[in-house]
Amino acid sequence: MKTISLFALLLLCACAAAPPPPQYIVRPTGRTPQERKLSVLTQCQGEAAATPQSLYIYGGLIGLAGTLAARSVQDNAIVSACMARNGYPKGTY
Repeated sequence: MKTISLFALLLLCACAAAPPPPQYIVRPTGRTPQERKLSVLTQCQGEAAATPQSLYIYGGLIGLAGTLAARSVQDNAIVSACMARNGYPKGTY
């Protein structure tokens, strides 16, 4: 009898000590916050890609490198502004 009660006690303690399964908050849109953030990030990256480039630097390879760097800065600014507009401040995505 003691062994059965000891076994039952161990079984109950093991169940109580197990971590709960992960729970996600599902918004009325049917998406989890992680899915929504990825969706908004994709939308913002598309918005940045559709924006015309504002600066061109001429002069061979140096001009090409400068133009690519300027485009990268412009894209980052547009994505940051779009994410902030949707409620995700810089550093959270």
